[in-house]
Amino acid sequence: MSSLPEITGADRKKPLCYDPKRKKFIYFDDIVAKKEKIVPLEKLNDEELKKLIVERNRVGPDYTVQVLSGEKYSRDDVIREILRQSEFGKMSLRAEADYLSDLLEQISRALQEKKLKRTDIG
Repeated sequence: MSSLPEITGADRKKPLCYDPKRKKFIYFDDIVAKKEKIVPLEKLNDEELKKLIVERNRVGPDYTVQVLSGEKYSRDDVIREILRQSEFGKMSLRAEADYLSDLLEQISRALQEKKLKRTDIG
């Protein structure tokens, strides 16, 4: 049985989805409360995906990342590189999108099992 992933602290402020029709970010609490539905990342074009990933980085906690070459990037540097579409920016965007896709799948599975469990009881 799948359980909802624990998303705590500053990570709860990060959007999980983006609805391009409404130009709206969608958050974990709204999905769990069934106020919003998951918009699969596959439904987003490149610019919409970039917008989501940049926003996740912007509202998340500050961090630094160091690449194998030794260069360090701050959160703002990562955002800049994503927007510039540098090789590092593309890699960062893809890594975050892959993580987010897995997270959304976990959430979807857990909510579906919770829904099935409720209907089996009745």
